[in-house]
Amino acid sequence: MNSSNPSNAYRLTKSKIMAGLQCHKKLWFDINNPIKKDLHVFHIGNRFGELARQHYGNGLDLSDTREVDNALKMTHDAISDLQVSTIYEAAFLHDETLVRLDVLRRMGSEWEVIEIKSSTSLREEHISDAALQAYIAASSGLKINKVTISHINKEFLYKGDGQYSDLFMEIDVSERVSAFLPRASFLISQLKPISDSDADCPKISVGVHCKTPHKCQYIERCSEGSGSNRVLPLDASLDLIGSSSRDGSSSGYERLGDNLEHSLDSPGEDIVQAVHGTEIRWVSPDIKDRLDQLGWPRFFMDFETVQQGVPILRGTRPYDAIPFQWSVHRWCSKEQNIRLSDALGYLNFYSAEMDTEFMVTLLNALGENGPVFVHNASFEKRILRETAKRIGDPSITANVEGVIERIVDTLAIARKNFYSPEMMGSYSLKSIVKSIPTTVDYSEEDGLSDGEEAQLAWHICTNRTVDVSRKAELEERLKKYCAKDTLAIYDFISYLSK
Repeated sequence: MNSSNPSNAYRLTKSKIMAGLQCHKKLWFDINNPIKKDLHVFHIGNRFGELARQHYGNGLDLSDTREVDNALKMTHDAISDLQVSTIYEAAFLHDETLVRLDVLRRMGSEWEVIEIKSSTSLREEHISDAALQAYIAASSGLKINKVTISHINKEFLYKGDGQYSDLFMEIDVSERVSAFLPRASFLISQLKPISDSDADCPKISVGVHCKTPHKCQYIERCSEGSGSNRVLPLDASLDLIGSSSRDGSSSGYERLGDNLEHSLDSPGEDIVQAVHGTEIRWVSPDIKDRLDQLGWPRFFMDFETVQQGVPILRGTRPYDAIPFQWSVHRWCSKEQNIRLSDALGYLNFYSAEMDTEFMVTLLNALGENGPVFVHNASFEKRILRETAKRIGDPSITANVEGVIERIVDTLAIARKNFYSPEMMGSYSLKSIVKSIPTTVDYSEEDGLSDGEEAQLAWHICTNRTVDVSRKAELEERLKKYCAKDTLAIYDFISYLSK
């Protein structure tokens, strides 16, 4: 195997190639003007990768060997050493392209390439990813017998016993990789010029490729420079008059809010466009009277959930939405003014009884009477029912159903009764607060801005190496963020009620 190439000879890496396959402009930005942001999906992948090194057994682990020349030499030496049966993060360099393979497993005089993917199924981009790496490794002299994708088994149920062998699903993709290999050299030759220091930014418009196979972090940057004459931004119509929710089911009310929702007509896209033409917000003329018919006290509720990837909570599956935080504001009369500090809340990253603690404290905070406002009811209802099912206590299940009967969906209320030009086609809570009187500000420098960042905070705080002060800081930010959501719901209903 050839190990003589100097490390400074590479221009591309696996991640740069995959960026370029999605969009040449994305690759150019990654090289020349990158947006580097920590995401919770990275932590899911890292945690699954760490578990994979336990799953595939003892071997030479080069994951901490970042100096490329050393990694190349150690990989070469290990392949020549028959005592080494497994190599993690093996390094190969060919055609000015550097790759690091997740797992190499010896098969006699040949090797199996195993790519670790934290998805729950085999995807088309996994084939091109594995093929490009296999091409570089084989061109460097590695004899490859088999290529395997190892991904998360979505049906795996963690029993709390530390056993994860059934979490891994392996798929032999050798034939599909072989079919892709003839394209590898051509694709690399296409991408190398973009990596030149003096390369011009490719002229590529915003399109479907911006969200496939992953949402591009540069989409807003590209949209701003697109010169579009649309009244609304790209894809805004997806959020306009539909009722699809976070889990794909329809939003709505049950019992308490049925009449409020179904007796009102949707404003329709004609009203939305008229609002953008006049720059004057639209409010349904009878929404105040209909809200007045609801009882007191009134509650405003929001959850934060996490998809673990590698489950650490007993009785959960990899990508279940696990609630770890709730916030509730209680409004007793129209004369009462609610503040951020009035929020009740629960936050716990991990404990054996977390589901029960979450539910019991929430039920106590909500009492037995009064509407419970949430923004996107189908999501909260699903989380309530799934959590109650895991707990398995009939009395808790009955109380949860009682809360569900009281839920009123402010997303449905907004879609049928309110629109403002500041919303730009979106009925998200963060878009609505831009157009009503409120003290809620999601852009504060020290605050969390969305649920993605809340999930990131959970992954950081469940990392055994996290600093205590860092965890305390994130706890405070999470409490404030979740309370902002419930205060924003209150501010919206209070505004409509006036």
